[in-house]
Amino acid sequence: MTPLVRSTFVALALTLAASGSVSAALNLDVAQCLEQQSQRGPFRGFVAARSGPERFEHAVGFADAQDTRPITRDTPFRLASVGKVFTRVAVGLLIDDGKLHLDDPIRRHLPELPESFAAITVGQLVAHRSGVAPMTRPEMADGPVMAAATTARDLVPVVAGKPISFEPGSQEQYSNGGYLLLGALIEAVSGEPYRDFIGRHIFNAVGMTHSGFEPEADAATPLTRLTAPGQPPAATPQPRIEFPALKASAAGDALSSASDLEALAARLIGDDLLTAPTKASLFPRGASHWQLGQAGGSVGSNTGFWVYPEDDAWLIVLSNIDPPSADLVSEALKPVVLGGACALQHPRAMLPR
Repeated sequence: MTPLVRSTFVALALTLAASGSVSAALNLDVAQCLEQQSQRGPFRGFVAARSGPERFEHAVGFADAQDTRPITRDTPFRLASVGKVFTRVAVGLLIDDGKLHLDDPIRRHLPELPESFAAITVGQLVAHRSGVAPMTRPEMADGPVMAAATTARDLVPVVAGKPISFEPGSQEQYSNGGYLLLGALIEAVSGEPYRDFIGRHIFNAVGMTHSGFEPEADAATPLTRLTAPGQPPAATPQPRIEFPALKASAAGDALSSASDLEALAARLIGDDLLTAPTKASLFPRGASHWQLGQAGGSVGSNTGFWVYPEDDAWLIVLSNIDPPSADLVSEALKPVVLGGACALQHPRAMLPR
């Protein structure tokens, strides 16, 4: 990080604090932590944080490889698995509408699934406790079906053709396959294509005008240092090779901006999007601070969306370079947003999810 960029972090925090619209404490603490973490590993993207009435927002770098398009709070980023939050909220909307229950066997709504899936419930899919295949790496044989799919339900045969990994409910294993089934289930119960349901009932309802499933011209370009197998990483990130976007993935196939995700975070802190009981059942407490959210990572994209309803706080980190750029920043900043000290992270190898 150059001295100019370093000074920009603190200068921004002081300027915002002097305006009277935010507190100096959060801005200085987040700015200093972000600066220190950025010295340990590369980061370009956007950070938005809130703690009560205090807010912090800052952009680092550019949205394109030519460094001509500045990143703003309205710049859409590929979310990777942060898109699972939309899937989980969609399930909650159907629960609140009385059309779905977490203890429903999934074959009640997707009867085309084989008998081996009979014991799996909706709640086990949501919590990654179903035993459905992880599908964290695409298999060559699945490519034609996934590329041709136009609805989430078209992907059911791909998931159904893979063996169950363990007895449902007996353990936890991150499963993209489970969320693909949730997308199909949303379609079966609502009668709407997955993308249409998310667009109508989440993006439109919340006012997320910079969110969608197809990258527009203003979207951040995914930049990667990955090269051919056996070759060293590129010296500078380059635009990743783009392939046709999947049309039907509920496991992470969306774009959104910091401004839109802030709007969603505010609705998740309140109870007007999901009822309090449904929200608690979908996002169960796992630590001293109740945390809703998800991390996401793929080639040229790394994101984090974290909401703390009981603390009236959130943290959004969007990056258009390889993991763990946003992962490291998220882990460093989470304690700061919750009133603690900066937790600087050591660099580690890229691990797409």
